[in-house]
Amino acid sequence: MGLKNEVDALYLAQLESGNIRYTVQPLVAPTAVVSDGVVAAWAWAPYVQICAAAAVANPCWLCGVVIHTAAVEIHNGDIAIASGALAAEVDLAILGYAGVVAIVGVTAALIANAQPVTIASSTIWLPLPIKIIGAPRLAGRVRKSTAASAAGVSLKVILAQAVGT
Repeated sequence: MGLKNEVDALYLAQLESGNIRYTVQPLVAPTAVVSDGVVAAWAWAPYVQICAAAAVANPCWLCGVVIHTAAVEIHNGDIAIASGALAAEVDLAILGYAGVVAIVGVTAALIANAQPVTIASSTIWLPLPIKIIGAPRLAGRVRKSTAASAAGVSLKVILAQAVGT
């Protein structure tokens, strides 16, 4: 697709957005994108497959991620969303997040007394969507502020399709 066609598609997306359909991947349970328990603080963990090739529309647009839960410990981190075959992934976006782990032992009495309760879900929207052509495999990886552990998040990616049609 040439530059003019891409600009036209983006323009139509802003004015004729009635055709756009948003979806998430994976379609079932969120993918656990966690450190492998070996890497040090701020080192990238290996990629984890979010969805297989041909599971997404061609073309589609990466719009963001929904983080469902953080795992293991409170930490700050980055999530990289990538496309491509196994061992040939290319990062499309790197998003920062704060991993908040649910408080163990939260009771109705604590909630009634206005004690802080963590929120387990968060949506991170990209400032501009990223076009994905060819329905490739999508994967994710994490780097985090804490030492070697299995910390990370479970997530889904938010995709748009039929943009500019």
